[in-house]
Amino acid sequence: MELLELERLFRAQQNCGELYPEFIITLWVAKWYFNHVDATCLGLAYIYARHKYFWGSAEAVEKRITGFQLSLGILALLTVLGALGIASTFLA
Repeated sequence: MELLELERLFRAQQNCGELYPEFIITLWVAKWYFNHVDATCLGLAYIYARHKYFWGSAEAVEKRITGFQLSLGILALLTVLGALGIASTFLA
């Protein structure tokens, strides 16, 4: 294994670990306040996106972009669903 490949794998693993708390919090809030099924489907999609990001990073730096953008989009969507759920709870 090349040193550059090992460095890319290590950085991808670090990045996945850095985003893990945000994922857990947004998933929990979206499931609690919005809808269990929608949040679960988005959670599975997020795991797939991180898988795509990780293995894309292992092959080449350019291949990680799609997985990274997809995972950030899913995190944003989970945040919006959680905010909508909280807002509907207060307005009801």
